[in-house]
Amino acid sequence: MDPRRLRILAPLLLLLAAEVRGAETFEEAMKRATSDYIGRQQAAAADLNRTRKRIADEKAPYLAQMRVAEDKIITVQSEIERLETGQEDAAEVRRKLLGELEGVRKNTTYISTLAHDALKAFSDGLAPGEGQILSDRIQALEQTLDDNSGAPNGQASVDIANFLLERTRNALGGYTSPGSSLIAGNNQVLKGTFAFVGPETYFLPESGGRAGTVRPREGSAYPVTYELTSWNPDEAAAFFRGGNASVIADASGGKALRLKETRGSLIEHVQKGGVIAYVIIGVGCLSLLMIAQKIRDLALLDVDSPDAVQSVLRNVASGERDKAEQAVKALKAPARQLFEVGLQFSAGTKSILEERLESVLLEQRLHFERRLPLLAVIATAAPLMGLLGTVMGMVKTFALITVFGTGNAGKLASGISEVLIATELGLVVAIPTLVAHGFLANRIQKNLSLLERYALEFVTSTDIAKNEERAVTF
Repeated sequence: MDPRRLRILAPLLLLLAAEVRGAETFEEAMKRATSDYIGRQQAAAADLNRTRKRIADEKAPYLAQMRVAEDKIITVQSEIERLETGQEDAAEVRRKLLGELEGVRKNTTYISTLAHDALKAFSDGLAPGEGQILSDRIQALEQTLDDNSGAPNGQASVDIANFLLERTRNALGGYTSPGSSLIAGNNQVLKGTFAFVGPETYFLPESGGRAGTVRPREGSAYPVTYELTSWNPDEAAAFFRGGNASVIADASGGKALRLKETRGSLIEHVQKGGVIAYVIIGVGCLSLLMIAQKIRDLALLDVDSPDAVQSVLRNVASGERDKAEQAVKALKAPARQLFEVGLQFSAGTKSILEERLESVLLEQRLHFERRLPLLAVIATAAPLMGLLGTVMGMVKTFALITVFGTGNAGKLASGISEVLIATELGLVVAIPTLVAHGFLANRIQKNLSLLERYALEFVTSTDIAKNEERAVTF
């Protein structure tokens, strides 16, 4: 039972017990109950105080620990705020550093690109003979730059800059270096000494030949040296030793020599046209042979003039066959063959005579007009073959442009020359062939037409002779 209810019911129970016993009065019971209640209350209050004191005693350490924990929490929160602020500051610094790093990377990449372009320009602009001296070093620098292409390295660009600066200083003062060169005229490769002076390069063979000016040669590993016969050998030797000497310079900057090289011989000119040029030359030779043959046939088709044939026709018309045969023997072959067949069949009918004469004319036409259509085909096909060479050359030129770009004209020269030379050779073959075909066809047709006229006149003379014979018979 709840103690509070027990304390309330205790006096009532006592009163009830007193009444039951009848031993004590109500007041006594009330006093005793009051006294007992007060005692119990004091005991409960004392017990409460002891409990409160015990709670207070037990609460103090926990409060101290809680204050310590709160202080730690406050300290940790301050540390967290400090760390969060530091993290934000670090993130901002990181963003700035990344931006600066990206800028440095871009600058390094740009510098590497400039270094690569400068090295490429320097390599393309090497003086004749310098490639033998600097090719290994240039390749090493290019390899170093390419190895760092994924992550650009400024040191490679610095090395290239130092190399170019060094070469610029050498170029300003001039320098000499051993090497080998191809000698123009005899195509011999000789060892000697190169002298690089500004834009000019000179070569002196160690075997004691004449010094000369050096020019690059397309498609050759060695430059070509043109001997300067007007350069005094003693002055040339002094020049190569570094002494004072007169120097012969090309005022055209090598253009005159290059122009001389581009002319070359006829065979070299044809070689520049490629394979199609040889095909066109072969077709041109075939055309020349056929033209020569047709000229010979035209000479054999020489037909007598109408005045020379009139005596034969008069004798046939008058019926004097013997005189006609004698006159026929004096004619040239084409007319003689025609009249001999006509005299042989003149006694027959007119239709048979015409057919025989027609067969002779057809035979001569087939013989003398042979290969004329082939000449016409060649005259038509040669320009088309030249056009084919043009297309092939353009394809080659565009392929070279794809690889080397448009900045190097020397690399494109072979394709362009093939374009122009093939067209040139095609026209060179076509034009004379077309003219010859027109001339020969006209002359042959003229002579054959004259033979046809003689055949008709012979048939007419035969009819006249037969009519006169009938008139005499009547």
